[in-house]
Amino acid sequence: MNRDRSSSPSIPAPYGKACATCAQSKCKCFIRRAGGPCERCRRLKKECRPPAAVRHRSPRKPAVSRTARLEEKLDSLVSLIKAGSRSNEVISSALTAAIENSTPYDTVLNVPVLTPVSTDDSMGSAYSLAVHTGLRDNSTKPSLVQAEEYLRSFQINNLQYFPFMYIPPTTSAQQLQQEKPFLWLCIMAVSSKSTSQQQALGSEIRHAVAHEVVVQLSRNLEFLLGILIFIAWSHYQVNSKPFLSVFTQLAASLVYDLGLNMPVPKDIQIIPCLKERFMKPTTPRTMEERRAVLGCFLITSIISSFLQKMDPLRWTPHMDECLQFIDEAKDCHNDAILVQLVRLQLIVEKVGGRPVDEAAMESFEQITEALPFQSQLHDIKVQLISEPKPSAVLLLHLYSIELDMAISPSFLYTNQLTFQQRTCLGAALESIKSWLEVFFTIAPADYVGISFPITTQLVRCLLTLSRLTTLETLSWDEHCVWKKSDALSVLDRVINNMEQVEIVAHLDNGGSPGADVFASTARMFRSLRSGWEASLATDEMSSVPLEQNIEDPFPADVLGVDSFDNDWLMDLLLSPNYYTT
Repeated sequence: MNRDRSSSPSIPAPYGKACATCAQSKCKCFIRRAGGPCERCRRLKKECRPPAAVRHRSPRKPAVSRTARLEEKLDSLVSLIKAGSRSNEVISSALTAAIENSTPYDTVLNVPVLTPVSTDDSMGSAYSLAVHTGLRDNSTKPSLVQAEEYLRSFQINNLQYFPFMYIPPTTSAQQLQQEKPFLWLCIMAVSSKSTSQQQALGSEIRHAVAHEVVVQLSRNLEFLLGILIFIAWSHYQVNSKPFLSVFTQLAASLVYDLGLNMPVPKDIQIIPCLKERFMKPTTPRTMEERRAVLGCFLITSIISSFLQKMDPLRWTPHMDECLQFIDEAKDCHNDAILVQLVRLQLIVEKVGGRPVDEAAMESFEQITEALPFQSQLHDIKVQLISEPKPSAVLLLHLYSIELDMAISPSFLYTNQLTFQQRTCLGAALESIKSWLEVFFTIAPADYVGISFPITTQLVRCLLTLSRLTTLETLSWDEHCVWKKSDALSVLDRVINNMEQVEIVAHLDNGGSPGADVFASTARMFRSLRSGWEASLATDEMSSVPLEQNIEDPFPADVLGVDSFDNDWLMDLLLSPNYYTT
């Protein structure tokens, strides 16, 4: 029943050629061969209006393979990165404020200039922050003389308390600034004697990290070392908003991205769709990298152990190899200290893996579990004490760990102590005494180099001592070997030493005495002393309290935690694992 279409009186209208009437009614339009209106309009006696516009079909794109599309995206990404290195880029103020969290949202930032460096850097970044030409405020930039002084102070004083890197004595500040500008900036920030300069350089560091690490996704060893410096002496940023937990996790992520926690791959596995010129050749692990990954583990583990809200850098077999390699090589004096610090902290990680609750350390099983770690700690202690001149920083960490292993929160809030609890509290008290004896061997002028972990250990010892001396239980009072008046005199000595730092260390507070971190710490301890002495309230208390300044912003009955902006101190004082009066 096939019919010849050529003999039909009408033909279907081509695509886009239907009359407007049929198109509006969504009906098929048949054009009559004789001309005139279409079949439908003629039959219905409607006006046959021509189409309003001619529709055009989009040309069909040729099929492209997934590999070609991926290569095209990679090429465009590389082009964007190269374009960013040739011109300054203004970061979105909202993004920067969210990351840096210390500037108003309506502030437009002048981002430091990026300068290309050698592209065969095995650590993965082709750019370095040109701080020497990109500081937003040149008035905060240290002079050449100041820079040399700060660098030498960092090498001699700071690194002995947290020896995670080595800077040759022949390295000048100008050379370091040209080769590693971000590292130079971080060293200047923690070594500066000017409080205002410290805060300004700290702000520069946060801007640099926001732009380079977060926006530009730079990944290199220089940024890891700089961030570790900023964290290790973070207590100098007394007026900044909380950044400690963010920077700690950022340092750990850099270690993962750089692969420092894993062995160097022997063969380069080239992805088929990735051009070979983008692959970086593998290089042997350097001593600088080994120290950096151990330092990152050390600081993240210490911060994790008392903040109790993050995980430390996970220990790997390759990191164990790095520890063994540094122990055997010992390229510098501080390498031996770094090795021992890491081994001490590994004990903390092993002990910290056990659950701690209100009945912690009371059962025979839990005590038995701790015995091997206590034995390891005892062996290290015997080795350290037997040395002619033991390292103060190692002894401080050792006694701090002894305190952690000896005490449990449930011991400090009980009306009746068991024999095992009394034994543990006695050991904790002896650890505090030993820690303070070592701390007092450090001259107040050298406090400027003390790292953040030691500062928190000091706060921890004093707060725990405060609780121990005010513990209301007869079973403990009979065995208390430290007179309460002696405990208060120890606190007085700490306060006096902290107040001396501004003068003996030649700090510059810009005409505002007491603006530095040491004076702030002294004020906090003054408030602690007032509450401590009020809690004692016994006849045997005969020491005279420190004279209170009428302008002291800290009330006498509190610890003064509301006056501090540092998240580490707030977390330390408010944590349930740390003990207040």
